[in-house]
Amino acid sequence: MGGDVKSLVRRLPSGKRYVPLPLAKHILRHVLQGMVQIHRLGIAHTDLKHDNIMFDVDPSLDIPSLLTCDPPRLNIPEQTWEGTIQTAVSQPLPSPSFLDDLLTRNFFIADFGSAQIVEPDDRTTDNITPCALRAPETILLGPWNQRVDIWTFGCLVFELITGHNLFEYVPYPDRGLDAAAGHLWQMICFTGEGFEPKQLKWSQRATQYFERTTCYLKENPPRFIYPFETPLRKYKVISEEDVLVTATFMRRCLRLDPDDRPSAEQLLDDPFWAERGV
Repeated sequence: MGGDVKSLVRRLPSGKRYVPLPLAKHILRHVLQGMVQIHRLGIAHTDLKHDNIMFDVDPSLDIPSLLTCDPPRLNIPEQTWEGTIQTAVSQPLPSPSFLDDLLTRNFFIADFGSAQIVEPDDRTTDNITPCALRAPETILLGPWNQRVDIWTFGCLVFELITGHNLFEYVPYPDRGLDAAAGHLWQMICFTGEGFEPKQLKWSQRATQYFERTTCYLKENPPRFIYPFETPLRKYKVISEEDVLVTATFMRRCLRLDPDDRPSAEQLLDDPFWAERGV
């Protein structure tokens, strides 16, 4: 592999944290194609993030010559409780330097250490996904399947394009909300949706956070409307036309009820991809 998206972002010119839109779409489409394949197998990745998206090596790269110039090296041996170990020195391959070059690379989903078979009897844990990227059903300990990845993917769309997190996993002490309740509040404000009784009924933590009669948060924080268009405009990195198309695409991914989210395969046909011909 040539590297991961997290390291790629670090090398962007002028300290930019966001990925140019054509490249962001190129990366996201390849990730979505990978999701189609693993979801067909009844597997959820559950840990989609920048450093778990890899890209391949330039096919014209002369690796034997690189190894001749910079032979493999080992670190100094270390003592551990298991005995003496000696690790290899990290020697990354040259990173792509131009947008046109990156647009020719293939991107892949990596690190299946947290992947789960979605059948309940075959799972090893329900504690999945980095906090800020968690789907609502994950927070509430409700039934879940491959569509937890669709939620995370919607968050990654925003992160790649703007260079910022969509959700913040932080408490709101002035509202009486812990970090999880604060996250649920943000979800309600961003999506403009409410949680339905049928979803809360099967969620183990629903009574911890929601009133049974209103299906709203017990602390009753204000119901702000903060649609996805607003934060996309805030960072001024894409045109108004792209803001509207991107927000519409994110809205499909980020539905509170997983049953309302499309599959990865269905998302491949979204107009989002047609804007730049990717």
